[in-house]
Amino acid sequence: MKALYKDKIGEYNIVLFITDVPIDTEATNVKIEPMKKPGMTKEEIDRLFMDNLQPSKFGPEADIVEDSVAIKIQRKLDARGENCLLLVGGDYIADYRGAEYWIKESGKWEKERIEDVGIGLPVGAVLQENLSKEQQEEIFGQQEAERIAGLSPEEKAKEKSSRLHAIARETIMKAEEAELLGEMFDKQVWLQSEKVEIEKLYM
Repeated sequence: MKALYKDKIGEYNIVLFITDVPIDTEATNVKIEPMKKPGMTKEEIDRLFMDNLQPSKFGPEADIVEDSVAIKIQRKLDARGENCLLLVGGDYIADYRGAEYWIKESGKWEKERIEDVGIGLPVGAVLQENLSKEQQEEIFGQQEAERIAGLSPEEKAKEKSSRLHAIARETIMKAEEAELLGEMFDKQVWLQSEKVEIEKLYM
């Protein structure tokens, strides 16, 4: 016999784990006391005890199941994937509680969070930790564009000027570095390409 520990999450009865059934020594001794006969050896009393083991009492958090049933349930527990729970009935359900994911809809990335058990990831969703470098860059670009869109005209002009001057300083540094190394570097071409990207942000 095994003890199947469970929990209730919302409307779902979940299998937590399976373990050996603890023995209630006192209850077992009470049961075998009338079975003892005068002159029984210690070995005979021990055998009587082992043949009449009484399990500890359980509350609603555990069920007693046969070993054959426990083996099947344990296999299902071992085979479940990540973000998955096993129901008492034997089926699996998704468990993404607390997971944050990004999904692109109508060309725009949206961040969502799953709060309840039994809700899987939508088609096209990407968990926060699984975003590729390209997706991270795309999301950052979107967020940056949204931030800039929220600025006042004065704030936009000031920030744009600051970025252009920073690019100009970087251009000078790259040109000096290339000159010292004897490499070709067209600072106007490089500066213009960077300037175009900044201009796009603040249109």
